[in-house]
Amino acid sequence: MNSGAFALSFLSVMLLLESCILLPIPTEEDKILAGRPVTEAQLSFLVPKITTREEVVEHLGNPDIIWEDARVFIYNWEMRQGILFWAAGAYYSGGAGMKDITRHHLLLIQFDEQEKVQRFSRTTRPLAQSYADFLRGWLKGSPSQSEAGSHRME
Repeated sequence: MNSGAFALSFLSVMLLLESCILLPIPTEEDKILAGRPVTEAQLSFLVPKITTREEVVEHLGNPDIIWEDARVFIYNWEMRQGILFWAAGAYYSGGAGMKDITRHHLLLIQFDEQEKVQRFSRTTRPLAQSYADFLRGWLKGSPSQSEAGSHRME
């Protein structure tokens, strides 16, 4: 059997079998999928016990979420960190496509009773952790491995 015939036979057998292929391709985080990113440079005005809630809104705009009970502002944005190519087939039919793999970024700013910044963190939330669990952990002071730019003033 020549190589062309073998390849055609192999391809025909593969099309008849049920199969699924997932291929994640990492990319640079250069595409914004949702929200408005907040850079480290934009945080230079934040000084614990000095910067007020009003100044935060003036510099960064209104937060995406305000957790009043905990006095926390939350700014969210999502960046593409990769692309997932997928293909699935069974017998004579199948499909293929691609989907963005996202990274969920957060800027969390907690205020004290005088409405001054107590602490803030620019961080990422793990995909496997719920939003609520992540925020409760942050509020308790649980360190995050991906936390960057964390500042706390007791």
